[in-house]
Amino acid sequence: MKICHVITGLGTGGAQAALHRLVQTLRAPDFEHVVIALGAEGSMSASIAESAELHHLGMRAGRLLPHDVWRLRRMLRENRCDVVQSWMYHANLMAAMAGWGDGVPVVWNIRHSLHALAHEKRSTRWVIRAGARLSRRPARIIFNAAVSRAQHVAFGYDGERAVVIPNGFDTRAFAPQPAERARVRAELGIAPDALAIGLVARVHPMKDHANFLRAAKNLSASHPRAVFVLVGEGADAGNPELAALIDGLDLRERVRLCGRRADVAAIDNALDIAASASAWGEAFPNATAEAMACGVPCVVTDVGDAPAIVDDTGVVVPPRDAAALAAAWARLAELDTEARRALGLRARRRVVDQYAIDAGARRYADLYRTVTRIPCADR
Repeated sequence: MKICHVITGLGTGGAQAALHRLVQTLRAPDFEHVVIALGAEGSMSASIAESAELHHLGMRAGRLLPHDVWRLRRMLRENRCDVVQSWMYHANLMAAMAGWGDGVPVVWNIRHSLHALAHEKRSTRWVIRAGARLSRRPARIIFNAAVSRAQHVAFGYDGERAVVIPNGFDTRAFAPQPAERARVRAELGIAPDALAIGLVARVHPMKDHANFLRAAKNLSASHPRAVFVLVGEGADAGNPELAALIDGLDLRERVRLCGRRADVAAIDNALDIAASASAWGEAFPNATAEAMACGVPCVVTDVGDAPAIVDDTGVVVPPRDAAALAAAWARLAELDTEARRALGLRARRRVVDQYAIDAGARRYADLYRTVTRIPCADR
């Protein structure tokens, strides 16, 4: 079965990571993948190209021109795919228009919770509204979070086509690794007995680094050996706004800015607590499940499906509440080392049982078989 994936861009992000895992898991001879990125090359392009034929249309962000629709339509026809799988709002809209009338099933993938349109850029608001109007065109609409599905259906997306397939994770790559914990902590200058709290997320208002850092300032008074680790695109010394926020809170000596890292599993292992501080928009936070798979307990804001992911293995707090976030960290910090380790192992077991990558890939394979009626093996 040949799947043509259409994705907005291949920069670092949750959708890109999910696509990468899927094309690595559903492999030849049963599956063939073509990935068409609407934008230019990004940080994930090289890794995607290892498992799929890759094309970039080089479209400018925020623009949708008839010429681009026809370019995509021509490329889809040339590849003679069995399914068009699109990823994220803009790509969903492009795939719906480019695939119209060709008889090839189009499957949308939405990986965003719809808390409030006011939080979105003007162009994104327009695309979301257009998606609701066109939502009877795709054969299925995949959501990676139940909260996201409910929000979009309430907004006008077709509920009969909506299915939920949670993200899947490689629990062999993301696993407790004591040697990596020691290595990374030595690299970052974190003492063995220090409390390391981390946020793995690109710097974006949705991820609310400001709330994380205000919580860090709050906790510092009672936990003088706490260290705060920021990992992700923009979380580096070259970001003047982030640096100014850190200096304004007098946290320079306590914060480790790691930027974008390829060894996220190793970073997770170096942490004692992982955080998701998102204010809105989060559907299924990959970073939370990855940290849990490494045996790290998590504190998350009540956004998207984060509360359902951690369940009773972590703590859930309201978004934009630095005091509550700091109090939750303090609650886990008060556990002795063995109790916190046991909580982390429960978190790992939850990811292994509920969100292993093979189970998610099988659900995609089943869906593709349903919409095409082409038998295929689940691999």
